[in-house]
Amino acid sequence: MPMPVEDATHLLKRAGFGGTAAEITATATKDRAAAVDDLLNAAGPAEQPPPELNDPNKGDFEQLQAVSNQWLDRMATTSAPLEEKMTLFWHGHFTTGSEKVGKTKALYDQLAFYRANARGDFNVLTQGMAIQVAMLKFLDGDFNHAGHPNQNFARELMELFTLGIGNYIEQDVIEGARAWTGYNLSDDETAFLFRAGNHDAKPKTIFGITKNWDGPMMIDEILTGSKQAVMARYMARKLWEFFAHPGPPAGVVDALAQVFISNGLQLKPLLRALFLRDEFYAPAAKQGLVRTPIEYAVSLLRSMNLAAGDLELIYHLTNQGQEPFNPPNVSGWKSNGYWISTSTAAARAAFVWHLLDRANNAGKLPNFKSQTPAVATTSAFTKVQLTAPSTVTKGAVQTWLEGVRVAKDYFGDERFDLMFLVLMTPDLQVA
Repeated sequence: MPMPVEDATHLLKRAGFGGTAAEITATATKDRAAAVDDLLNAAGPAEQPPPELNDPNKGDFEQLQAVSNQWLDRMATTSAPLEEKMTLFWHGHFTTGSEKVGKTKALYDQLAFYRANARGDFNVLTQGMAIQVAMLKFLDGDFNHAGHPNQNFARELMELFTLGIGNYIEQDVIEGARAWTGYNLSDDETAFLFRAGNHDAKPKTIFGITKNWDGPMMIDEILTGSKQAVMARYMARKLWEFFAHPGPPAGVVDALAQVFISNGLQLKPLLRALFLRDEFYAPAAKQGLVRTPIEYAVSLLRSMNLAAGDLELIYHLTNQGQEPFNPPNVSGWKSNGYWISTSTAAARAAFVWHLLDRANNAGKLPNFKSQTPAVATTSAFTKVQLTAPSTVTKGAVQTWLEGVRVAKDYFGDERFDLMFLVLMTPDLQVA
């Protein structure tokens, strides 16, 4: 049975960054399972670092700007939007930040690793993220030596990355830090290097089990051993809240966790199960998430066919509180209601004004003059992939436009003002 247009729109928003009118129409001709499978199996473009990354005349700041703009443009144009949405998820989950890492190449390599494994084997992803140069620098793995264990990574591995608070004890952190000793960096800090002389090879007790633990064994125990059920529920909940809404309905987390475990911790089956659930298409899900600045900005890049660099987008994202590669701390960015405040609204409005100014100068704003207020209002919402604005919102915008067209003292640009109003409606702030 073909999907309702509203469901297709919702799926393309949450499993990507919104669909064009043509993409929404095409998705709505498919049944739910086929539409989800297409998103899960879509292949993105080959990995290609920006030229600035290998230019010795470019400093880290210039390289970071280039890498950030390239990623934002890739999110807006990719043929595999779910791949990039999951890459964004892992970027905020297995978090590192540019201010501490310092090396743009390490951040780029980490992002490429997340992308390559974004929908794949969670075991491979988790073991690999632990020895990424960016992670080792961000959580001080390079200073984790026998006799002087550093607890940062062991703690965050359990607290934020796999289990959550309350599912481990302090001894697990202390002993886990010892297990990760020796997982350091090469002398030039460009690659992971296990230094046997820095590793504590004595017995350790983690999760109540005493043996000669090393770091990867700790991840194995979490993912496939005694902590697997806790880990699976933690990740199922986190993915549901990223794609659907906070506070999963009864039974959803347990059902998704079971899918995750029964499929050997493969992420595709877990995501497929999530996107096929009826609860994912319920009003609570469709109205349950506020778009982050990155999600909002990328959706508008798609709508207006603009590039990140043309908009100084990094500057505007920083003002809105979500600069790529620079989350506020190891817990990543906050979500949902955090993005609704007077300061974030003002920053978002400044970005919208700037974006529409650039779009207008590039001749990319639609002309609604020949359309009735009702048709023009619908066209403006459709331009930004909002196929079903609320009756109240659509009515308010249409009433404004009707008033403008009869007002004798209106000297604004109708195209600009109409699109600005649409882009700032509450409906468009919801993912």
